[in-house]
Amino acid sequence: MIQKALLAKIKKDLNLYQKERGVIIGESRQILQNSKKTIFALHRGDIKQAAEHLQNAEQALNKLNKKYNKDNRLRFEGSYKAAVEEYVEAKTFSQVMSGKTLGNLNFKTIGPEEYINGLADLTGELVRQAVLKATKGDYRIIEKYKALTEEVVVFMLGLYLTGQSRQKFDDAKRNLKRLEQILYDLSIKG
Repeated sequence: MIQKALLAKIKKDLNLYQKERGVIIGESRQILQNSKKTIFALHRGDIKQAAEHLQNAEQALNKLNKKYNKDNRLRFEGSYKAAVEEYVEAKTFSQVMSGKTLGNLNFKTIGPEEYINGLADLTGELVRQAVLKATKGDYRIIEKYKALTEEVVVFMLGLYLTGQSRQKFDDAKRNLKRLEQILYDLSIKG
């Protein structure tokens, strides 16, 4: 026999979990979209728009952290983890574009995997930005993008990475090669 009170509690907990999960997924989608919009605006050079999108993403992150992070709840939601990874990419790209040193992003729910994956994805944005800068004749900044990408790759070399993080690391290594190729091509052209 199973106690009826136990079954009622399980049902209540599951219903609450599913309700909260729906909210987390919806808010995570907003974080993801605002982070992507931040990156796109930065590539266009629209700093004001990028800052607005990044602020919206941060507000949604704060809201979720305050409301749903009891018992480390957010760390196990796939949609939230994907959104945080995109946020890390957007925030670090914003820092690079403003000439700042990359630092702590001050959200307790950003785990090491999200940081690593976001940094690896940042290297792809640096390649895109390097192509844009090369077409405009702004070559000196590309060396900085290469140096930062190299720093990320060297850091990741010392880690034991599996799954998605390993794939992201391989992408970062390819991005480093792309930046080296861009610099080589520019040196040939004089």
